[in-house]
Amino acid sequence: MRKVNISDLKARLSAHIQLVKDGEEVLVCDRNKPVARIVPCRLTDHSREQRLVARGVLTPPLKKRPASISWPAPPGNVSDEVMEQVRQEEREGR
Repeated sequence: MRKVNISDLKARLSAHIQLVKDGEEVLVCDRNKPVARIVPCRLTDHSREQRLVARGVLTPPLKKRPASISWPAPPGNVSDEVMEQVRQEEREGR
């Protein structure tokens, strides 16, 4: 683990981030007193959604939706038989 003071971290941030990318941890100190730790991200066991959030592509919701709330039913009244026929026709067309 590399130990670095805030002033050095600010001056050479890219170099320290490269160390983290290479797998090393960086202990951030304020006047030689530890205040934070920068560790590499391990994204191999995360979901696709978590990887997109980590890359900044996706923003997570501010509040989670309660489990008791469900999605509204889609408009229309197409029977299950008709939907099955449409699915079969789509499969045959592929």
